[in-house]
Amino acid sequence: MRLVFRYQAMQDIVDFALSVLRERSPVGTGNDKHPGLYRDSHTVFLNGHVVQGADVSAFRPGDQINISNPVPYARKIEIGRLTMSVPPHVYEDSALIVAGRYGNRASVKFTFMPVRFGGVAAFAAFSKQIRPGRRMSEKARQDWLSRQPALEIRAR
Repeated sequence: MRLVFRYQAMQDIVDFALSVLRERSPVGTGNDKHPGLYRDSHTVFLNGHVVQGADVSAFRPGDQINISNPVPYARKIEIGRLTMSVPPHVYEDSALIVAGRYGNRASVKFTFMPVRFGGVAAFAAFSKQIRPGRRMSEKARQDWLSRQPALEIRAR
């Protein structure tokens, strides 16, 4: 008789990914109106839906977990386009750390995903910014403006 037990450990992976992201996140100074807002706003998605309290117990094989940040300046932090000095590539570097620890159990990669709520939605709706050198429809422009850095996690 052969007993096969498949241990997914997705909650362990998500908890570790969130701790790495929070550890690597810049925190404002005393002059900042919302110090720690970026660090505290990392959000977990299961199949595109926000999960409360980062609880991914509903995860099933084939599902996708994403972690992203809905603050409008998250993309600027990621690519290093802020006027202040903060370390860039928070999500990209975190993906490598999480993959290094859990790469045998899950596929972890850095990507950008649309986040259509919170400050990002308001920014995309009212920003006049356009992608340099491109013509785009209003829908394409809003989609581009709402894309935030993210970790994509899938079970192996």
